[in-house]
Amino acid sequence: MKKKILNVGCGNDTYGTHFIDFYPAKPKVVKCDVNKERFPFPDNYFDEVYSKYLFEHLNNFSHFLKEARRVLKKSGTLVIITDNAGFWGIFGKVHHGGYEKRSIDKVHEEDKHYALFTPNHLVNWLNLANFKNIKVNYYIDEEVIFLKKHLLWIKIISFFTKRFSPQIKAVCEK
Repeated sequence: MKKKILNVGCGNDTYGTHFIDFYPAKPKVVKCDVNKERFPFPDNYFDEVYSKYLFEHLNNFSHFLKEARRVLKKSGTLVIITDNAGFWGIFGKVHHGGYEKRSIDKVHEEDKHYALFTPNHLVNWLNLANFKNIKVNYYIDEEVIFLKKHLLWIKIISFFTKRFSPQIKAVCEK
């Protein structure tokens, strides 16, 4: 049986079997304000809920985590990838949005960041939402375009200091 994977805040990402986003970038994506709306799926439906570069855009982390937990099957996995608040970021551009420009709906608010996280922040939020087996690691997303020309240096330096890991990745279970 194929794993059911919900990609929340997917943009143009193709990872997953089901997709929801504030700004749907393609017809297959269901529009959902994950800050306040119920995810349009039944309880205990997904094997995995995956969210990449969304958490920092939320203004209601508790609601998102509650809904992710609700739609996950027992022992289902939640994966969150977000920006590392401790990243020095001297090699790249500062991210100021732009997701809204890729929306097929074209009626939307300006893209916003509401928070940055350290590994401890994510652990605190996931504990508060009753997730278990929480693992948080520094992460380097090789697909991030502005880092490609500096990727080798970032990998070498991040071996010595985590300040050069631009993202953090949390994996936990319901």
